[in-house]
Amino acid sequence: MSKHILHKNRNGCALHGALKVVNSIDGFVPIVHSTAGCSIQSKLNENILTGSNGLYHRGWLETPATAVFEKQIVFGGSSRLREQLKNTVKVQSADLYVVVSGCAPELVGDDVPAMVKEGQEQDFPVIAVGTPGFKGNVYKGYEWAVKSILEYVSHSIDHKVQKGLVNIFGVIPNQDIFWEGTLAELKKTLAALGLKANTLFGYNQTKENWLSVPNAELNLVISPWGLEAARQLEKKFGTPFLYFGYLPVGARDTSELLDLLGEKLSVPKDLVKNVKHKKEKFLNYQLLKLAQSYITYDFQKKVALVGETSNVLGISRFLQNSFGQLVTTVIITDNPDEELRRQIQDLLPTSASYPTEVAYTSDGEEIDEWLLKAKPEIILGSGFEQKVADELSVPLIKISSPTYNKAILIQTYTGYTGAIELLQDFSQAIFGQSYVKTN
Repeated sequence: MSKHILHKNRNGCALHGALKVVNSIDGFVPIVHSTAGCSIQSKLNENILTGSNGLYHRGWLETPATAVFEKQIVFGGSSRLREQLKNTVKVQSADLYVVVSGCAPELVGDDVPAMVKEGQEQDFPVIAVGTPGFKGNVYKGYEWAVKSILEYVSHSIDHKVQKGLVNIFGVIPNQDIFWEGTLAELKKTLAALGLKANTLFGYNQTKENWLSVPNAELNLVISPWGLEAARQLEKKFGTPFLYFGYLPVGARDTSELLDLLGEKLSVPKDLVKNVKHKKEKFLNYQLLKLAQSYITYDFQKKVALVGETSNVLGISRFLQNSFGQLVTTVIITDNPDEELRRQIQDLLPTSASYPTEVAYTSDGEEIDEWLLKAKPEIILGSGFEQKVADELSVPLIKISSPTYNKAILIQTYTGYTGAIELLQDFSQAIFGQSYVKTN
């Protein structure tokens, strides 16, 4: 049990994790079955208006919602869900409607599956995902929503393996701030080996992408949160999976991923070797361009990172192993289980002179305490860490949610190209600090 109230929660609840999933697939429409507040995701730069027609406007998105009140909570809200489902089908066409239920309906025992079955009997393409916040955070919501969608689309599929097709699991849309850029970079990296990445979320990703999931030759899992889906597909279709565990950043880890993919999928060794050589040569060229500035501006810093497993591991390994930084503090916010924590410990970079301290917490107050104690010279974290960065007079680079005052469209730190992006942002932070000190 937590010793105090959770401060500055950055992970949201399971319902919002499911919403992030459904809203990131073209042709999928969520229906929120919960109280009115559950339908509103409070984010910067989103103007939220509550309409009288059961639709909650979030920017350009409209989320149908039952918005249950005391009456439905006391007497049951199943009939309200039946009504909302019928109304939604009338005004919003979809390839799939996904009912996501929050805490109140789950606590009182609304028979959501019965309402969904009723809709299916009327030929509505609808499924349900139970996502009460008291059972998990946004990452669990991702897991449950993905598994439910996979179960639905795999019922009537004529399964036939397509050589070179790779599904990617573990990138949480709209929670990982670089999610769309990361998926695009992974797709480009796999394409260099003649492989086709099925990214499932984002631009132009539709029901067809999900229908092709069972045909994949391999599932690539790049965070702990994709493991459940990969195991589900292995059990049902026999699809093997590669658990890489984090997003590779730079030549060392990206080249290792290419080697593993080449071995698993019988990619010609010469092709893998040539791709690696070309990409590594270009990245090393960019690193050399920074050599003089690295010395002049004293680039080597004590670094602290705050964020989810997949980003923090990959970025910290690149910064210390390839860019000479001293990663002294790593705070992981997505709460992986004990077994995965042992694996993470083995993957984290460390040195005898500057051992890396690791903490697992999403509590903003605890994170602030860790950072103030560690006194890093640069922080890579979320907008929540800005206050501590200001107090320590150190730069902050945004790598995790939430972010403020920064629009991220297709940026990523993943892969060979992403490492160059990270080098630019890191360098800019150092130059900016040097300018402040001299003025």
